[in-house]
Amino acid sequence: MRLILVFAVLVLAACERAAPTADPVPTPTPVNVADLLERSGDAMGELETFHFRLEHNRGGGTPLAETLIVTEAEGDVVSPDRISVDFTGTLGSFAVRSSLVTIGEDSYMTNPLNGAWEEVPAEVSPLAFFDPRSGIGAMMAQMRNPSLASQSESAFRVDGDLRVGALEPILGTAAAGDAVQLKLTIGADTLFLERAVIEGRVTASEADGVVRTIILSGFNEPVSIEPPR
Repeated sequence: MRLILVFAVLVLAACERAAPTADPVPTPTPVNVADLLERSGDAMGELETFHFRLEHNRGGGTPLAETLIVTEAEGDVVSPDRISVDFTGTLGSFAVRSSLVTIGEDSYMTNPLNGAWEEVPAEVSPLAFFDPRSGIGAMMAQMRNPSLASQSESAFRVDGDLRVGALEPILGTAAAGDAVQLKLTIGADTLFLERAVIEGRVTASEADGVVRTIILSGFNEPVSIEPPR
């Protein structure tokens, strides 16, 4: 009997030693959203180049001039004052496809009728909208009620809202409505803004429910923008 008890004790001790112990689950570090937005804005402000794409869903468009409305655009920005963009939109009641280059205070655009490059007023440029400091930076700095919507190894998603009036200097037109909803995707490693979704009407000509999506990529990749010939 004594030998059986000793054997049982030895078996139990061996089982206890062999039993795997669960690794403790790490507790995620809380994210300070205001600090995240500030650091991302600083990172964007230091960019030399980036690629962008602008899309509109559910109608609407971004004005470049009084009668020129952009519905889709794609191009490159070189800090501090160069942009090259191909876009589609409307000029008055006509659908147009054109290209635009801005270098400093000089802007050139292809004539939608014959494709020839022509000099245009400097204000006919989306540079302010895509400037990391005045455009993208303003969205991040003036975002209200920001909250962390999701977090992964690759990105943060921050949701909040923005006074429409904050976009008026960027759009160069009278804004409509009180506020728009913002959904920002920020790279976890770089802190670069990778996507901005702007939901809501910002100009009087737009229908309610318009959604702008800005996708940014190609950060600091070599880009050359020269005057068209």
